[in-house]
Amino acid sequence: MEAIILAGGLGTRLRTVVSDVPKPMAPIGSRPFLELLLDFWIDEGVRRFILAVGYKQELVVAHFGFSYRGIPIDYSVEIEPKGTGGALFLALEKISNDNLFFVINGDTFFPIDSSSALIFHQNNKSKFTIILKEMPSNERYGTVRLRKDFRIEQFCLSGEGVPPYLINGGVYIANPLFLKEQREKFEEKSPISMESFLFPKWIENGESIFGFQDSGKFIDIGIPEDYKKFQGWFDLSRSNKSLKEGL
Repeated sequence: MEAIILAGGLGTRLRTVVSDVPKPMAPIGSRPFLELLLDFWIDEGVRRFILAVGYKQELVVAHFGFSYRGIPIDYSVEIEPKGTGGALFLALEKISNDNLFFVINGDTFFPIDSSSALIFHQNNKSKFTIILKEMPSNERYGTVRLRKDFRIEQFCLSGEGVPPYLINGGVYIANPLFLKEQREKFEEKSPISMESFLFPKWIENGESIFGFQDSGKFIDIGIPEDYKKFQGWFDLSRSNKSLKEGL
């Protein structure tokens, strides 16, 4: 299994507390956040990473090189900001085969049940599955509305939508052939956002986009208050099992 990690964002919200490294390299104790993210996904069975980098990418490359814990790492480098969708399309060139792969936001920690998510994706013949997390309110994040068959019906802005408040958890399962088709249609629009352009466009076009709900603890380190919470919550000795049960 391969995974693309979107790690090229500017991290403007986090600069009040972390200003000298790119957001995914923000320190958690003595280790960069991205290292902890790789640890989790290696334990989930990922055997090759493509890091989609941009801002201060040389710091990421210098730290990881081309392997981590024996797992190969390749890099997709944005010369100019392309947005999350543009970064994904660029990194798609590095995927080695036509098998399913994960796409993971480099600034969120969401320890999902990846085996169940993959089974869900395959059983529903989904072209792109968004892993969702239920939240107590809709104040901070946009929400997602599902049909009864778990297809995504609508994306709502923060403050909109009705319970249950399901948010995009920043973890996705992707079909490379579908994404290659979408790249041919839309890559010239770069910079392009997955969240505000591609996802709504796919729903508008009737694509088979599904939402899989997971109960793992969701942390967005791009928000300073959550970054500080994560510092206190994360215990480096914890296993994937305990992470899935909640930090």
